[in-house]
Amino acid sequence: MKVSCPLIAVGFGNPIDRKLVTDYLSTLGYDIVELIEKNIARADLFILDVPSARRHGPAVLTQKKKSGIFLPAVVVLGKRDSADPWLEAGFDDVLRMPLSRSELRANLQILLRLRQRTLHLKQKGEIKYRAIFEATGTATLLVDEDTTILMANRQCLRLTGYNPQELIGTRGIDYIAPEDRDLVLSYHKARLEDPAKPPEQYEARLINKNGKVIHTLLSVSMMPGGKQSIVSMIDITAQKEAEAAHERLSAAIHHAAGAVIITDTEGNIEYVNPAFERVTGYSRNEALGKNPRILKSGQHDASFYKNLWETITSGRTWYGKFINRRKEGSLFIEEASISPIFDASGKITHYVAVKRDVTREEELEQQLLQAQKMEAIGRLAGGVAHDFNNMLSVILGYSDIILRQLRPEDPLTDKVKQIVEAGKRSAALTRQLLAFSRQQTLQPKALALNVLIRNLEKMLGRLIGEDIDLKLELADDLYRVMADPGQMEQVIMNLVVNARDAMPGGGKITIETSNVELDELYARNHMGVKPGKYVMLAISDTGHGMDKDTLSKIFDPFFTTKEKGKGTGLGLSTVYGIVKQSGGNILVYSEPEKGTTFKIYLPETKAQPQEEKEKAAPIESSAGEHILVVEDEEALRNLAGEILKRLGYRVTVAANGGEALLLIEKKGLKPDLLITDVIMPNMSGKELVEILRENHPHLKVLYMSGYTDNAIVHHGVLDAGVHFIQKPFTINDFASKVQQVLQNKKPS
Repeated sequence: MKVSCPLIAVGFGNPIDRKLVTDYLSTLGYDIVELIEKNIARADLFILDVPSARRHGPAVLTQKKKSGIFLPAVVVLGKRDSADPWLEAGFDDVLRMPLSRSELRANLQILLRLRQRTLHLKQKGEIKYRAIFEATGTATLLVDEDTTILMANRQCLRLTGYNPQELIGTRGIDYIAPEDRDLVLSYHKARLEDPAKPPEQYEARLINKNGKVIHTLLSVSMMPGGKQSIVSMIDITAQKEAEAAHERLSAAIHHAAGAVIITDTEGNIEYVNPAFERVTGYSRNEALGKNPRILKSGQHDASFYKNLWETITSGRTWYGKFINRRKEGSLFIEEASISPIFDASGKITHYVAVKRDVTREEELEQQLLQAQKMEAIGRLAGGVAHDFNNMLSVILGYSDIILRQLRPEDPLTDKVKQIVEAGKRSAALTRQLLAFSRQQTLQPKALALNVLIRNLEKMLGRLIGEDIDLKLELADDLYRVMADPGQMEQVIMNLVVNARDAMPGGGKITIETSNVELDELYARNHMGVKPGKYVMLAISDTGHGMDKDTLSKIFDPFFTTKEKGKGTGLGLSTVYGIVKQSGGNILVYSEPEKGTTFKIYLPETKAQPQEEKEKAAPIESSAGEHILVVEDEEALRNLAGEILKRLGYRVTVAANGGEALLLIEKKGLKPDLLITDVIMPNMSGKELVEILRENHPHLKVLYMSGYTDNAIVHHGVLDAGVHFIQKPFTINDFASKVQQVLQNKKPS
């Protein structure tokens, strides 16, 4: 029934607060009772503090539910108490201590008016809408034609963060996200004109009390015979986020760099992404419904695929690599993972393969392994050549001395000459080893490669014979390169001879030059290549070609495909070493029965050609100069001393740097020339020279070594002003070099 003077039940644990509230409410004309169990069923409104709410709150909320009409309950909180738990529990409003009389009066008047309105609705039979609102299970509003909210159920609190009392009297459109307001308002206006015109359901975003965007599905219908609408709101935020996540995943798969294939359990393709199309050459339409076996190359046996299927059908992920075939026929290598997809019951419904084309990576890895192998073999070859050169120096040196002492008719003369020839052939072999290991000494010059090739043309013609056609295709205005002319001649001759031997029945050899510029992409795909301008030298033949296995070994020392006794296996190794030591790169292209092309890239140089130096003058007699020889190999040390004595020099020998320092710094030796080995135990030749030149800055020095070393030679090129002789050497070469240094001539 309608109450003329509302009865307010007051529950405060603090007597002072209770008295203040009771006295004030009495002055406003309200009837006041203490909040005790027997008064709960009588009250029109409850106001209680936190301790009292904890004690009587359950009974108050139970009474609210029993009431069937709006029964307001207000809880008074401390400054730091959170309002959310109380509002979610079912309380209608919160106030905070210290209480403001005006706020208290205004809030109670609103709540009691709402209660009176509810009573009025009940009397008119309209309370059924409240029951409907509360029974829907969804947040529901009753809005007027201007979107003013007339009623709101308790589910609105969970959705919006506002309790129903906060919503009633406000405009519903104000809670719509700004981006969607025009759409919602246009639907609302259209519905007022014709309820059937706008959609009954549509999506819109709300802004909740905390400012968070809530995606909702709105269901709107008009009240019969009026301008009011019932609005039901369902939170679809999780669904929208899931859809967005699905879209992101789909976009990621679509734009992924790797190929993605989804098949059914029989292996029939249901989805491929654009990367699959790019890598394989098959379009999406060509692939759908097919089996991935369209990519089979024949490079894997049946057991490979059997293991794959056994893995994925057992619910596990398979990892591995495929050698597959593109639509146009070329082979490529894929790194792949294939996983089963399960439904909610754990049953496999599909398989997904994620693949990455690693063809280029595999090629680069092979290049790296090849480079590492060549480097390791090169170190070994260089070490062997060094030791061998020391022994050859002794053999050739003493053989030369013996020959000089024998008469031409002596029966031993021919035998010693055979020793010398064998020694020279061995020395040539070690030079090839040093060339391969990039430890020979180069004398590079600014070189016009076309001129060098044309000068060789006649000799090359004699080398290859009449049944092979030699063709030159030399570019105009070719860049100059920095290279040792003698070594480049050897490179060209070795490659031409190799091409000749690949064409026993005749054919054609083409020597081509051109200017090229290698970019970043080319450099990334070819190990050891730097971007820049290069001269390309290509030597091609129409011979029998090579398979992949042979190609992987052609630069290995002593590897040869020729018959026994027809090749040392060092020709291409020498080419490789010379090109690398000259700062260039060499690549090979060949297939069986399709010929072979060697392409050499040498970097451009801006250096200008220099005039040829005068030929060395004849060896003159010595003037009795004093020479100090420092060599750790006793036989070579004694040989050098004997040769120099025979040439008329005064000679002192030392077995190491320490002995040499003692002779000069302690015993006062003043040599006109120091001849020292480069590599020695404890103290290198360069270290010895640096120490001696502190007190003897003008000391003349000649270095000798079986192989180059970074102490005096960088990348095979001598430091400026350094005199050096390569072991093994002849007596004439040694004598000439000593004379050159003593006469202060520039190194040649």
